[in-house]
Amino acid sequence: MRPDFVAGVRLLAQYNLSFDLCIKHWQLPGVIELVRRCPDTAFILDHLGKPGIKQRQLNPWQADLRKLAELPNIVCKISGIVTEADHESWQPADLEPFVNVALDAFGEERVLFGSDWPVDLLASTYRRWYETLEGLTAHLSLLARRKLWAENAQHFYRIDR
Repeated sequence: MRPDFVAGVRLLAQYNLSFDLCIKHWQLPGVIELVRRCPDTAFILDHLGKPGIKQRQLNPWQADLRKLAELPNIVCKISGIVTEADHESWQPADLEPFVNVALDAFGEERVLFGSDWPVDLLASTYRRWYETLEGLTAHLSLLARRKLWAENAQHFYRIDR
């Protein structure tokens, strides 16, 4: 929260740039404050904030993520979470409660798919991660899945189709 750092993050808005937040779950309270102090800057929370999946630690991550999602200038990238699970034996069910919290907190307009390749190779192939998230989001409407897999990223990162 150093004033010079916060001023630099605020400056990003003037250049239509965003700020990716690659943090661990215990850093979420500080991130909430940073996002509040920079209301004109667009933020992306990478990897759901790296929750304690291996330890099945939903709280306080869940409560902090919901507080963060109340702020309108942040989206959440569903990526990089297999490396937070047990690298050797994780199953989709291990990730499901964390994905569901993020989907519920941010809604279909503010979630984006991400692979975290090649780091994910520590715990998964790209195909397995893709198929896992596809299965965990199969209950969503077709429109919500299109937003998750492509449209939200295109919009947020200003990518022409």
